[in-house]
Amino acid sequence: MAEDDRRAESAGVPGERVKKRPLVLVVDDDADIADSIGDVLRGGGYDVEQVGDGLAALAAVARAKPSVVLLDWRLPSEPAGSPLVRKLRDACGHVPIVVLSADPQSLAEAREAHVSDYLPKPFDVRDLLSLVDEHCE
Repeated sequence: MAEDDRRAESAGVPGERVKKRPLVLVVDDDADIADSIGDVLRGGGYDVEQVGDGLAALAAVARAKPSVVLLDWRLPSEPAGSPLVRKLRDACGHVPIVVLSADPQSLAEAREAHVSDYLPKPFDVRDLLSLVDEHCE
């Protein structure tokens, strides 16, 4: 019996395969914001890993390639911003990276780094879910 089948049966669904949920990596040094984003995404059907800095983000992508990365552009320690985007792409290819930031200057910097998308803080949770859905299709 395949592992997916065992998981489905242990969930009470004999013979059905479990569809793997997309993994979203949330990189934000503000734990309250990361927790809120994580709660919204889990409620939307995603698996979520939350980390607070660039080094932890690089360690996370080494463990498992996410379907999308939500990145606070202004992290307090290096790597952050453009250098972190380059390192993430080196580590896991062209994963969609969506920048979340309240700083208008970061939009221009993010565009120069060729990120996939940008969502200004504060944002509506429906916009967040819609953006993640779009990048995980």
